Amino acid sequence: MKKLAALMMLAFAVNAHAGLFDDSEARKQIDELRTQVQQQQQQNQQQIVQLQTGSRRVLDLVNEIEQLKQDNANLRGVIEVLQFNLDEATKRQKDLYVDLDNRVRKIEEAKVEQAKEQASAAQQSESQSFDAAVALSRAAKHKEAVAAFRQFLTDYPNSANAPAAQYWLGSSLTALKDYKGASAAYGTVVSKYPDDAVAPDALFGLAVVANVQKDKKTAKQYLLQLIEKYPQSEKAATAKKALLATD
Repeated sequence: MKKLAALMMLAFAVNAHAGLFDDSEARKQIDELRTQVQQQQQQNQQQIVQLQTGSRRVLDLVNEIEQLKQDNANLRGVIEVLQFNLDEATKRQKDLYVDLDNRVRKIEEAKVEQAKEQASAAQQSESQSFDAAVALSRAAKHKEAVAAFRQFLTDYPNSANAPAAQYWLGSSLTALKDYKGASAAYGTVVSKYPDDAVAPDALFGLAVVANVQKDKKTAKQYLLQLIEKYPQSEKAATAKKALLATD
C-alpha cells in the first residue's frame, strides 16, 4: 500500500511538471506509471486473494476444531450413558446371582431338613417296629413275634438292631419248637455278628436247641465255644454251670 501511494504521488508530480517534458517523454512516463500501478494493483489483488484464502482456511480449521470438540462432547456423553448402562447391568447381574444363590441355598437347606426329618421318621419307625416285635415275644405271642421280626429284618436289614432281631427271632422259634428255624436264626447271629452283644446269647441258644433235640455232644461244643470265645460274658458263667450239670 505504501508503494502504491508513492506511485500516486509521483504521478501527481509528473502532471504538475508536464510542461518541463515533451509529449512523448511524458506519455512514456505516464505509461510506465500506469504499468507500475497496474502491476501493483495485481500484486495487491493477489495478496488480498491469498489473505482471503488463508482466512477461509483458518475459518475452516476453526470450524473443524469446533466440530471435533462437539463430536468429542457427544462421544463423552455416549460413553457416560454406556458406562451407566454397564454399571446397572453389572449390578442387576450381581443381584440376580445373589438372589439365585439364596434360592439354591434355601432349597438345599430344605432338602437337608427334609432328609433329616425323613431319617428321623424312619429311625423312629424302625425303633417302633423292633420294640413292637420284642413286646410280642415277651407277651408269649411267638407266632406274631416271628412274623414281626422277619418283617423287621426285611425292612431294615442294615439296622443296628438286626443282630438282636435275629436273636429274638431264634428265641420265638424255639418257643414254637421250630428248632431248625431257631438254629438258623442263632447261627446267623454267630456267623454274621460275632462281635455283637447278643452273640454269646445266640451261642447259648444253639446249645439249648441241641440239648432239646437230645444232641448232647453238639450242645456241649456250643457251650465250650461260648466259654472260650466270650469268657467275660454273663452267658459264659451260665455255660459253665450248664457244663457241670451235664457232666
